[in-house]
Amino acid sequence: MIYITGDIHREQDIHKINPREFEAGNHLTPDDYVIICGDFGCIWDGGSGDRFWLNWLESLPWNTLFIDGNHENFDVLNTYPIVDYKGGKARQIRSNIFHLLRGEVYDIGGRSFFTFGGAFSHDVQYRTEHLNWWQDELPTKEECENGYRNLNACNWKVDYVLTHDVYESHPMAGKYEKSMDHYDASRQDIQKYLDDIVDRLDYRTWFTGHYHGDWIHTKNNRPCVTLFERVVLLEDLENELKTIGEVQPPKPQKTDEEL
Repeated sequence: MIYITGDIHREQDIHKINPREFEAGNHLTPDDYVIICGDFGCIWDGGSGDRFWLNWLESLPWNTLFIDGNHENFDVLNTYPIVDYKGGKARQIRSNIFHLLRGEVYDIGGRSFFTFGGAFSHDVQYRTEHLNWWQDELPTKEECENGYRNLNACNWKVDYVLTHDVYESHPMAGKYEKSMDHYDASRQDIQKYLDDIVDRLDYRTWFTGHYHGDWIHTKNNRPCVTLFERVVLLEDLENELKTIGEVQPPKPQKTDEEL
C-alpha cells in the first residue's frame, strides 16, 4: 500500500504519521510506503534532533519516502549518498528512508511517479542563508533538464506526480509574493518550470504540499491534490477525493500603499 501526505516539519506535524494517530500504520509492512510531499524537516540540525526522529522513523515497519520542500537543511541533506532506487536516483537516509530527487521517475508498487521537490519561501527576507534558508530550495538548470530527460525517456507519461510547490497556473501559485532576486543565476523559477510540464504530461493525479491545506484543483480534467492534514491511501484515491473540496483562490495580498 502507498499513503501520501504533505509537510511533516519534524516534531511539528509528524504526529499525523504516528501509528497512535495514523491507525493504518499499525498494519503496514516493509512492502508498504508513506510518501511526504516536501518539508520533511527530519534532516535539519545534523545532530541529535535528526538522529532521534530518523531513529524513530527507521523503527516503523514501512518505507518512508520524501521529496524536499523549502524548509530543509540542504547542506546536511546533500551529504547523504545517492543510490539507485526504484528505477531512479535517490538519497538513502536510512535503511527504509529515501529522499526522492528532482526530475526522477520511479516505479513504486507498480506505479510510476515523477518527482520534483523544492518551492519558494515566502518569508525569505526573515531568514539567514545556511542557517534556516538555502538557495537550494529552487532547482538548478541541470535539475530541470534532468526532469525533461527522464520524461522524454518515459514518453511523457506517468501515473502520478509529486511536487512540493504548484505549477504557475494553479490558483494557489499567487498566494505569496515571489521574487528571483534572492537567488543566483543558476536557480530556476520552479512554478514556471512545473507549468511547462503540466500541460504536456500525461498523468492521473498530481500531489503537492507547501500550502498547509487539503484541497483539489482540477486542470485538464485531472486533479491536483494538495495535502497537509490528510494521509490518503493511493489505492482508495477515488473515494478519498470525494471528501476533499475544491480550492478557493486566495485573496490577493495588499500592497504597502493599500495598507
